Amino acid sequence: MPDRHPPGPKGVPVLGNLSQVSRGMVEFMMEVATYGDIASFTIGPTRNYLLSHPDHIYDVLVARRDKFAKDPHDLRTLGRWMGKGLLTSEGETHRRQRRLVQPAFRHRRMNGYGEIAVDSALRLTEGWRAGDVRDMHHEMMKLTLNVVSRSMFGSSVSHEEALRVQRAVAGLQDIAIQISKFGMLVSPRLLLPMHLLLKRGTRVLDKAVLRIIAERRATKEDRGDLLSTFLTAQDEADGSGMTDEEVRDECVTIFVAGQETTANGLTWAWYLLSQQPEVAGRLGAELDEVLGDRPPTADDLPRLRYTEMVFKESLRFCPPAWTLNKRTPVEDVELGGYRLRKGSGVFIMPYVMHHLERYFPDPFRFDPERFSPENEARIERYAFLPFGGGERICIGAGFAMMEAKLILATLAQRFRFALEPTQRVALKPLVTLAPKYGLRMRLHDRVSLAAAR
Repeated sequence: MPDRHPPGPKGVPVLGNLSQVSRGMVEFMMEVATYGDIASFTIGPTRNYLLSHPDHIYDVLVARRDKFAKDPHDLRTLGRWMGKGLLTSEGETHRRQRRLVQPAFRHRRMNGYGEIAVDSALRLTEGWRAGDVRDMHHEMMKLTLNVVSRSMFGSSVSHEEALRVQRAVAGLQDIAIQISKFGMLVSPRLLLPMHLLLKRGTRVLDKAVLRIIAERRATKEDRGDLLSTFLTAQDEADGSGMTDEEVRDECVTIFVAGQETTANGLTWAWYLLSQQPEVAGRLGAELDEVLGDRPPTADDLPRLRYTEMVFKESLRFCPPAWTLNKRTPVEDVELGGYRLRKGSGVFIMPYVMHHLERYFPDPFRFDPERFSPENEARIERYAFLPFGGGERICIGAGFAMMEAKLILATLAQRFRFALEPTQRVALKPLVTLAPKYGLRMRLHDRVSLAAAR
């Protein structure tokens, strides 16, 4: 097949579309998608493709996944501080780690994680009063840090130790983003200071996490937390377990995937509910009917159907995992009538897919009814990708959904949240999709029907 590039926005010599990307990645990718199901653009010398058809996404993630690998530059940068956990490993290493990690997310352990989520939410709100103004992004980050650290390490880690791990992870993420951003455009020697910072931060993270692992190894005690599961896991194929370094890598991966994404998902849910009082009212009515005045439990989740619809629509509207890791063809690949050259970049962006009219009519309207059982069944496969897809779909998706729904129910039982009039709302698309200026909201008591009677 002759080389024939898909259509896309015009760039300039040498830099390609870099200036357009730098003005706003989300806005630029939404523009790229208007050029067709496969569209092309360049960043520096690299030709890239945006896929915005479910069939093509299925091809890359499932049907022909052996033809595509995660971008080696990104893997090198992430691997230097995240190690070889589920996010950064490939091939048989990834499949083995997934087998070893999977038991941590089996149903029998999930109820315990749910109790932690509700208890953490209740503790957070003990000091909240009607009339308070809270930055809900900051509050949700605190809350999910507490949930993930207690679920990961149980009671063996203090809040200060968990915060030390979280700060190290956040700092390393920021450095890795800068390295990825400039890595294709400048000499590696110019990035040496950043790599030294990455190395120094990794030592801090290793010291904190490996100490916790060593202490737990010494006790040989199963405390029902994620760390206990990692330490006792055995591969069905050969009976081997995880080394301390492998446990460390999975702990860091879960921290990265489990805190910030859920915090951002909840933050956007509070914002969207504040803009749709009728949706917030219907959510409150369901909570009154199912729960009365008692806190929710994991056993309540099958009856909290509208709560689930609200959160799924929030994930569609503002997906925390707004872009999947860039893929690169390991050989020339034909896709959709075009030849994708080996070494080019292939982008799959949930934010773009979730805002295409042909898959989600009136896509910038917040409407939980999209996820009623009958409507959800009609959503095209691989058009809704809040947790990725294929064999690399987020292993903790069930955990994240349970945690978010229980926190949403616990807080919405007690409060309404109104956006402060001076609060600016804009997207901040880094590793996850966060609010650029925080999210200050005023608390109002919500009186349940049960209390009113």
